[in-house]
Amino acid sequence: MKINKKYIPVSHKKTRPGYQINPRYITVHNTGNTSAGADAEAHARLLYNGNSRQASWHFTVDDKEIWQHLPTDENGWHAGDGRGSGNMASIGVEICENRDGDFAKAEANAAQLVRHLCDELDIPVSRVVPHRHWSGKNCPHRTLHHWSQFIEMVKGSKWDGKSFPGRSAFKIGKKHPAVTVLGERLHEHGYGKYYKVGPGPRFSEVDRKATAAFQRDQGWSGSGADGYPGPLTWERLMEPPKKKEEKKLKEFWRLYKNGEQFGYFDVDENARRKIAEVLEKSMTDNEKEINIKVERDLKYI
Repeated sequence: MKINKKYIPVSHKKTRPGYQINPRYITVHNTGNTSAGADAEAHARLLYNGNSRQASWHFTVDDKEIWQHLPTDENGWHAGDGRGSGNMASIGVEICENRDGDFAKAEANAAQLVRHLCDELDIPVSRVVPHRHWSGKNCPHRTLHHWSQFIEMVKGSKWDGKSFPGRSAFKIGKKHPAVTVLGERLHEHGYGKYYKVGPGPRFSEVDRKATAAFQRDQGWSGSGADGYPGPLTWERLMEPPKKKEEKKLKEFWRLYKNGEQFGYFDVDENARRKIAEVLEKSMTDNEKEINIKVERDLKYI
């Protein structure tokens, strides 16, 4: 799942106050803006440039894209409950209603995002709520008509088999298909020695140790090498393994005259030339007898 990021500048205190939160809910909204072109990117620009209203949220979703406006550990002003749990303990997700977009597809994309956030932030689907839950506002006014179906979409959204599934997938003892993929990629990258049996769907101490070894080999330490995969670890593992240069067998010629070495060559033509030079010199010097010995070496380089 690709998420485009265009964070509200920290200087916009009205819409990005910067209060740290530990999100326990996900709050779903409809934008209420049916204008053509009022897609997710347009809302990202609105918030980035400075919304005239004291309103901000974390994600906007349309039929093609997802844009993120705030980190998930900062609050936004989207729930209408002041400093209640809606604003201070929930992630705000807006679904676009632009008339030149496909609203059903936007809802499906939002359901996939919400499921991703549930997995990433360890939030149960039972805590995915409509805006109305916090303030009584008729929002998300279109999605409320089939809220139970939307929640079923969230529950049914399956991991795509490739993207980072969220940190919650990698807890000791937890089963997730991504754990099998993790083990397979660790094998591909040369960390199979940690496994006595093949990779499986349940995250174990073996997976953690193999992952920690991989992380250390990236030059990371401390919490960056604790064995629990994060987005960057996952990204590196998905890359093709670096091929080790294969050593090639090469011939060398070691030359001796009367027991003393006088040459060492990796090209036979050069060795022959040197032998000819030595023979010619011995004739010039009227040497009556010489002993030329050639030893052939084979080395992997």
